[in-house]
Amino acid sequence: MDPEIWSQLPQEMLLDVLARLPYDYIPRLREVCKRWKELLVAKYFTDRIVSVRKSQTPFLLVCVKRFQAIVAYNPARREWREVFIWKKSPNFYIHSLRAAGGGLLCFEGNVGRKREDGDIRLLICNPISKLWRILPPLPSGIKTSGCVNLVVLENEPNQFKILFTQIHQLHGQRRLVGTLFDSLTDSWTTHSEDTTLESIYRSVYVNGSMHYIGSERVHEDGTLISRRQGVSFDLLRKVFSRFEAPLASVSVGAKKFMELHDKLSLVTFSTVPTFSPSVQQFDDQTGTWVEVHVLPPGTTLGVQGHVPLGQGSYLYFADPRRSSFNVICYDLLNRERFDVDEAFLDLRSEGYKLYHPSLCSV
Repeated sequence: MDPEIWSQLPQEMLLDVLARLPYDYIPRLREVCKRWKELLVAKYFTDRIVSVRKSQTPFLLVCVKRFQAIVAYNPARREWREVFIWKKSPNFYIHSLRAAGGGLLCFEGNVGRKREDGDIRLLICNPISKLWRILPPLPSGIKTSGCVNLVVLENEPNQFKILFTQIHQLHGQRRLVGTLFDSLTDSWTTHSEDTTLESIYRSVYVNGSMHYIGSERVHEDGTLISRRQGVSFDLLRKVFSRFEAPLASVSVGAKKFMELHDKLSLVTFSTVPTFSPSVQQFDDQTGTWVEVHVLPPGTTLGVQGHVPLGQGSYLYFADPRRSSFNVICYDLLNRERFDVDEAFLDLRSEGYKLYHPSLCSV
């Protein structure tokens, strides 16, 4: 191709072309010329990528090699590839990968090479742009064992928020505590309220709020029983609220929250190969759960887990034979099914995190 043709392309057309290239090409393309660098670091280019790729199936990543690199599976190409996380490693001893979202990975560890419990910090990394950032220390009394969520808002693609949610018990009184980090202010704030919940788990971000399934013990007909309860944290108003509607009850399988078409949804799955997964969405007007049909008739998967990809696209990861490394995946948003059948041994042994590539700045 004549090199001069690139200089003659209108900017809008050039951005559309570049926005469709693999994410890991972008850092190298920034070095082509001054004009391309200015285009590819601008916020409107990040916005263009979000609009172009919102419906595309993202990558699935698994951490390997002591967190120096990650293995990425691209369903569109049906291939695995290795991506190194950073050009120059930070002075940070990584303990574990805690969360992923909006193109960013959240690691727990401490500054320096020694593992010291008193100096626990979080590090945010973008493996595509190779940028990283060590966050300020957590507020006093906040544990890292809580439920961790990393959110990049669509209308603020160059900002991110991290929310620790956990139960604190002091003098017999339980407190539901949310510890929020805002990259804009580079600070942590803590919000809490009294609660009867004993634990919280299985969270998802939907339309400005983090939603959780929690458990509590209640007296029913003179008997002390344990039941599940929904609780939410509004990231804008910074307040907790609870669901008045009971969580849907299905006799077999576990339940997890998810987002589907911008609505809070509940998925029930089982390890039984003949089980057909059930997906229900919360109706704000009636305060009830309504079943939605997002799987083809007759679909039966022995689902061992589900991974939410980005904001709105979800996959089931199933192994009906249990002993096989072949995994059946189903994209609930786009209603597409595909298999992951290569190098899954690494995924099983290292554990996986959902990841949607992005050029979001840290």
